[in-house]
Amino acid sequence: MRHRLAHLALLPVLALGVGLGGCLGQRDAETVTVLASWTGAEEASFRQVLDTFEEQYDVEVDYRGTRAVRQILLAEVQKGAAPDVAVLPTLSEMAAYLRRDVLRPLDGDPRSSMSPQWRRLAQLNEGDGLDVVPIKADLKSLVWYVPGRVPFGAAGPPRSWEALVETSESLAQAGRTPWCLGMSATPGSGWPGTDWIEDILLHRSGVAAYDAWSAGRLGWTSPEVRAAWDAWGRLVGSPGMVRGGSPAALLTEFTDAGKPMFTSQPGCLFEHQASFVIGMRAGYLEDESSGAIRAADVLGADYFPFPTFDGGAAPGGAAPGGAAPDGAGPDGAGRRDGSMASADFAGLFSDKPAARRLIEFLATDEAQRIWQQSSAGSFFSVNRDVRPGDGGAPGGVDRRPEVTRRIAETLTASPSPLCLDASDVMPAEMANAFQHAVLVYLQDPERLDALLGNLEQLRAGTDPDEWLRGACSGPE
Repeated sequence: MRHRLAHLALLPVLALGVGLGGCLGQRDAETVTVLASWTGAEEASFRQVLDTFEEQYDVEVDYRGTRAVRQILLAEVQKGAAPDVAVLPTLSEMAAYLRRDVLRPLDGDPRSSMSPQWRRLAQLNEGDGLDVVPIKADLKSLVWYVPGRVPFGAAGPPRSWEALVETSESLAQAGRTPWCLGMSATPGSGWPGTDWIEDILLHRSGVAAYDAWSAGRLGWTSPEVRAAWDAWGRLVGSPGMVRGGSPAALLTEFTDAGKPMFTSQPGCLFEHQASFVIGMRAGYLEDESSGAIRAADVLGADYFPFPTFDGGAAPGGAAPGGAAPDGAGPDGAGRRDGSMASADFAGLFSDKPAARRLIEFLATDEAQRIWQQSSAGSFFSVNRDVRPGDGGAPGGVDRRPEVTRRIAETLTASPSPLCLDASDVMPAEMANAFQHAVLVYLQDPERLDALLGNLEQLRAGTDPDEWLRGACSGPE
């Protein structure tokens, strides 16, 4: 899970939200405060959307971007001074705020072309209405590589887990390190490892098992969950598989993990990472002046879908280059697994009409296109009518339209299920313990039994009301 923080004690804190309205009422009615995680280039792109809203509605938007968005939001709720709008990746925490009447329900649905799959994923209650709106999405279940640097042969990139392991072992035996891996992140480390285990569980055991696990109905000591940990451990824990081995992976920032893919003598060849990495690579190009990074390789990076364990078609049906996988129909239907995704969800934390209008605006196709055009190929919408290439920003990091097109199609028109990152729908304490366990496991795989036992004990002791109903949504 991306940017996971330390444990947040939501239960005793959120009750303090009852005093929220009085404090908010002291603010200028024409000013809307927004809290989200975007800084740097991401903030600059988001501000272009906010600028358009300010011009159209004569409202001033006071935006703050911080990687500690969840901590800051919780602290401000405690003080009775929450922002009018907050954006979080974690549906479980949005649901906790909603249960305590801190998060305001939205009236009606946003005027947008949001795909039905995403509309269902964003529902916190059993009803048809939305309480939060996904305003930005990313596709996970991706393995990145530089075409021409790995001798895949006529069969192309691996489509099965067995083929991926065989390819990795062959590269390692030839003295070429297969995997880039960085577990360190601010403010919380470990989420790149939880992403790995989640993807393996989804593709090995299928949507039903993944959905049950994310909702607390499948235990951590179950054969399905343990097999996912074992598979990841055998891959990244074997000698020569990860650049620098496990010690280096534990210390490497996730933002730097993929850099060695793009040097003239690559230090690693594959990276398991979400689509947001496209924007992150803009910083890599700054190293090109010293000859360390090859810009052509950064701009030409491609991916293949996370491999299957049952020989089925890849999610979205098309392999890199657009060809249908062997044995699959043109749309890749009929799989029991799916693709993992994440999103940033906007929620309303005040009764200001202007704040409600802002959330409605952020979900529109108009706002989404502005955001996409200013994001150098790193923005993906849940709206079906917002497609890559609608505007296209000059100087974009990934200039291969086919790459972003495939990602967008999987996010909004996949014939297979979409599943949210399980860590984003689990109760906060459970997800944080998962992250920590991944770090310990990478350092000492012999502790797996104890780690899974501790996680299972925590699951069994968690209030059932803290779990969401699941993480997956099938196609129409």
